[in-house]
Amino acid sequence: MIKRISTIAILTGAGQLLSIFALKYLSQHGTADELKSMGEADSLLQFIISLIAAGLQSVAMRNIALSSDWRQEYLDTQSARLSFSILLAAVSVLGIIKGNYLLFLIAPILALSGDYALYGLGHPVVGATVALLRVALPYSLIILAARYWPGALVAVYVGTVVVVYLITNLFISYYLRTPYFIVPRFRKLLLYLNSLSLGIVNLSIYFLGLGLLLVVPYFYHDNHVIAVAFVGLKVYVIYKGVLRIVHQAFLKDMIRDSVQLQVDQLSILLGLCFAGSAIIFPVSFTNLLFGSKYAGDTLFLQLMAVAALIYSLFLSMSTNVLLQRKDKKYAAISATAALVTMLAVMLLARVRPKADSLGIGLCLGETLWMAGLLWVSGTTGIVRKRIVFLLPNLAMLAVPLLSRCLFGDSQLYWLCGFGGFAIILLILHLKKFLLLASA
Repeated sequence: MIKRISTIAILTGAGQLLSIFALKYLSQHGTADELKSMGEADSLLQFIISLIAAGLQSVAMRNIALSSDWRQEYLDTQSARLSFSILLAAVSVLGIIKGNYLLFLIAPILALSGDYALYGLGHPVVGATVALLRVALPYSLIILAARYWPGALVAVYVGTVVVVYLITNLFISYYLRTPYFIVPRFRKLLLYLNSLSLGIVNLSIYFLGLGLLLVVPYFYHDNHVIAVAFVGLKVYVIYKGVLRIVHQAFLKDMIRDSVQLQVDQLSILLGLCFAGSAIIFPVSFTNLLFGSKYAGDTLFLQLMAVAALIYSLFLSMSTNVLLQRKDKKYAAISATAALVTMLAVMLLARVRPKADSLGIGLCLGETLWMAGLLWVSGTTGIVRKRIVFLLPNLAMLAVPLLSRCLFGDSQLYWLCGFGGFAIILLILHLKKFLLLASA
């Protein structure tokens, strides 16, 4: 387990650190209008990916993981994805009204990605490598575009995404020994209807993150708010994506309660580091990840980090619900959480049209989502084990807190404080994870 997590962490971390650096560079050197345009394009692109995935991708991953005849499942899924993407491509005619809708033209290229099968078949390292390329190359060119061609920022990003997907799609097909191009069969669209509940889940989770950018511009008219929302929500989605990759890496093993607990414990430790950094060292956290330009938006970033910790506490319950096939209840929980988040963001815009309102909405949504998962799949024992793990590790945040009180809020003492925190966590938990790896 440790070896697998280490490899995935290195691959995933490298890509996400590069994307965070690119976002910081863009936020420091780009204008609010450029960030707004980039945010709208990126959120729409992720929306298209979410629509194509819908519930079908989750069902396919589950079936591929649990079935011996995975090839037919994969071919049927790819045919359905491509058929649906052709319908989505027709939406590009709305580009006459707003240019961003032309992005729907690339839906078929996004649909031909078979990366979900890599995780279902137990090849998470290969999946993480593909994910690294899909993040690293577009964001590397964003840095160049922000410096030399700021007017072509969106075009460079989208063009790079298209090229990277074409190349990685070919690689996945070669690795899995499956055809690259699958003949679209529109009768396979019934698979989307059969997985409608999980489709609602997927879209709801999207709106508990970057999807808020599809709503925010209609209620918050300050370009700075939209810009900081894009940068903050992108980091938030990156954090959630890292946890999701860890969970996908152990999808085949997550039928065991012990593995679910261990994966949740890893998520909790990451959540404590993230939220602890934002709350104890707000200035250093903001400057390092976002730049001094966003010093006035610290509260939003802190609320976002708290929402990330809430998301981390019982995350394995989402996989547990999926494996137990409680799809309709999962859909109701996720849709309610997303709806409450969006309503909170809309209503708060009237009294406080600042980025903080988005953070409050996220905290409400993630709390409802977590409570719903526990209601459907949790037990007293599950809650107790995670709380018993959380509390003593939460107490260890006294180390960075002491560093802050004694020496102030600076990046050096942030690193020293959380370096000590990390060492304590290694001493306390490394043996446990090593024993699990050898089991």
